[in-house]
Amino acid sequence: MDIIKDPHQLIQELIDLQNAYAKTYRAMVTGERLNHGLKNDEEIDVVSERLREPLLEHVGHLPMIASFLYPYIENKGKVDLGRTLIMLSIHDIGETVVGDMLSFKKTAEHASNERLAALDILPEELVPYYEEHEAGESFDAKFAKAIDTIAPFLHELSMPNLTRTRFAVHGFDSEKIEKKKRPLFLWDSVLLGIFERSLDAFRQIERGEPTGFVTTVDLK
Repeated sequence: MDIIKDPHQLIQELIDLQNAYAKTYRAMVTGERLNHGLKNDEEIDVVSERLREPLLEHVGHLPMIASFLYPYIENKGKVDLGRTLIMLSIHDIGETVVGDMLSFKKTAEHASNERLAALDILPEELVPYYEEHEAGESFDAKFAKAIDTIAPFLHELSMPNLTRTRFAVHGFDSEKIEKKKRPLFLWDSVLLGIFERSLDAFRQIERGEPTGFVTTVDLK
C-alpha cells in the first residue's frame, strides 16, 4: 500500500531526522556545531568555509536521506535502493584528489579532472556504477542525483538566516536553483513536490519570511 505524505511534511521529518543525527558525533555540519566555534567578528568567507563539511560526512548523510525517502517516492518500484546507495557512496570519490567545487561554479575542466581521478581510484567492478551515475539516465542514478541535491537543501532550510547571507555572498538565488536543479526531479512526482516546496522556502528566506519549518539550529 502506497504511503502518501505532502512535501512539507516529508521535508520537516527529514529536518527532524537530520537534527537527531546532528546531536551525535557522527553528524553532518550544523549551525549548532558552527556556533560552538564561531567568533562574532568573523567574515562570511570564514563562515562559508566552516560550513563545507568533510566529504565523509556528506557521503554518510546521503544514505540516511535516501533510505528515509525511498518508501514514499512514486517510482520506488523502478529504483533499486541498494544500487543507488552504492552510487551515492562513490560518486564524489574524485574530490578526494581534486577537491570540491560548488555546483554553480564547477567548470567542465573541473568535472573532467574529477572524473579521471575517480576512475583512477575505483576498482574495476565499481566503475560501471560511477559511469551510470554520471550519465543520470537510469532510475537508480536519477534517485541518487535527487538525493545528492536534497542534502544541501536540508542544511540551508535548517539555517535560514545564514542561508540568506550565503546566497547573497555567493550569488545564488531561488531562480538559479530552479533553473539548474529542477530537471533532476521531473521523473518522480513526490521528489518534484519536495523540490517545489524547498524552492518556495528559499523564496521565503530571500524575503526574510518564516518558512514554516521547525528547526533547532541557526546562526543569528
